[in-house]
Amino acid sequence: MFGAAALAIHAHWPWVWPLWGGVLGAVLGSFLGCMLDRLRLGQGLRYPPSHCPSCHHRLGVWQLIPILSWLWLQGRCCWCKGPIPYRLLVLEIIGAVAGAAVVAWLLP
Repeated sequence: MFGAAALAIHAHWPWVWPLWGGVLGAVLGSFLGCMLDRLRLGQGLRYPPSHCPSCHHRLGVWQLIPILSWLWLQGRCCWCKGPIPYRLLVLEIIGAVAGAAVVAWLLP
């Protein structure tokens, strides 16, 4: 299932692949949260771009980093100080844990 290089990396640094699984899981959890909010509001997945739910200001790339940006901004928009829903952070954390667990389970 895994190549020789991947297994060699796992032999020396067993935390690398679960870490990557966690990062990918957080990204997928973030996308799931965005998708659910947009479907609930009748919006498309591509338009409008990611924005604050309160002031609708477009988010920058650094504000779209799963988990870290929510913690850095303390759950508030940096322009209007409106709340960013807590459920988005929870979905990202669940995705990160699930991604890391799946990768760790798949490794020999």
